[in-house]
Amino acid sequence: MANISASIPRNIMAASSICFASAAYLADWSHTHVLNPRWPPHAKFHNGQTMSVGAMNAALVVYLLNRRTKNSEMERLLVFVAALSGSITAFAGLSAIFYPGTAWTDPEFDTGALIPPQAYVFIGHLMITWLGYVLEISRLNKRQEKI
Repeated sequence: MANISASIPRNIMAASSICFASAAYLADWSHTHVLNPRWPPHAKFHNGQTMSVGAMNAALVVYLLNRRTKNSEMERLLVFVAALSGSITAFAGLSAIFYPGTAWTDPEFDTGALIPPQAYVFIGHLMITWLGYVLEISRLNKRQEKI
């Protein structure tokens, strides 16, 4: 069955996960997060943990989307698990605001925006991932109908 190089939707899903994980490093390895002298070491630990989980999720997405299988149902399942895995970090980021004492930004960097930039990034990544999933499942279904 198809692998990542044979499918535009799979490429979209993989690229979105890789870009999302890379963006976390670009945004968080800065004066607002990892290099922020006001942050205690344990906060930096959890920031590093989140960045590493995002990178590992992206690697898992690429692996799942590139995994060859001869079974069409297994192929659909792998694509679904790839979409789910690729969504975990974004869902976690969106849910983090609901924990007591959290804020989208530290006070010195607060712009007063009603919806912070990272929320757009999280939602955008989720939309791209699940659009890729829907397009890939549609492609697989059409291919199955031809058989």
